[in-house]
Amino acid sequence: MGRIIEEIYVWRLPVRFYHWINALCIVALFVTGMYIAAPVLSPAPGEAVWSKGMGWWRYIHFSAAFLFIANFLFRLYWALFGDDKYARFAGFRPWSPTWWGKPFREQLESYLFLRSDEPNYVAHNPVAALANFVFIFCGSTFMIFSGLAMYGENNPGGFSNVWFGWLIPLFGGSYTLHFVHHLFAWTFPFYVIMHLYAVFRHDVVDRSSVTSSMITGYKHKVEEAPE
Repeated sequence: MGRIIEEIYVWRLPVRFYHWINALCIVALFVTGMYIAAPVLSPAPGEAVWSKGMGWWRYIHFSAAFLFIANFLFRLYWALFGDDKYARFAGFRPWSPTWWGKPFREQLESYLFLRSDEPNYVAHNPVAALANFVFIFCGSTFMIFSGLAMYGENNPGGFSNVWFGWLIPLFGGSYTLHFVHHLFAWTFPFYVIMHLYAVFRHDVVDRSSVTSSMITGYKHKVEEAPE
């Protein structure tokens, strides 16, 4: 057993709120989205107008989507203007050749079990930062835009249709956009699996309390006890 030699307040309350709201929204959106695409429950007997099963699935999906969008916009604002050095985008510079150098390579090798030591970062390491940018920022942006484009089909001339409807002809029609939206949704479970692996690996290897830090906000530096 080691002892805690330093406690660092990394994730402030707004970031922790964003994280858990985002996680819940992704689960709700994925489950309801898969059901909307391929319903498995039989409709209630009687007139279809009184059977609101699919309507409730769609209602939950749309409600979770708007909460997801609001949460995403809040996180974007916090990253750009918040007084929080660990949550800002300032350290993410993938356009710089040095960013892809030794730190990125060492962290990737650690995740792939190609090195025994674990590079230590207070906040996100370079690999985690890249994964978050690709899946959470870029992936969420596409899902929001495509989702609003499809939502706008119900109200031609409305806000969603006017501002995001251009995606439908860009993708060659509504069916293709629905298919791509559905396809991209499967990238989120893949990201979640990678995320959980990385979190538990950090907890086990360097014992930096990554899991509890998203609840308390604090990460720990641990000193190994002498054998």
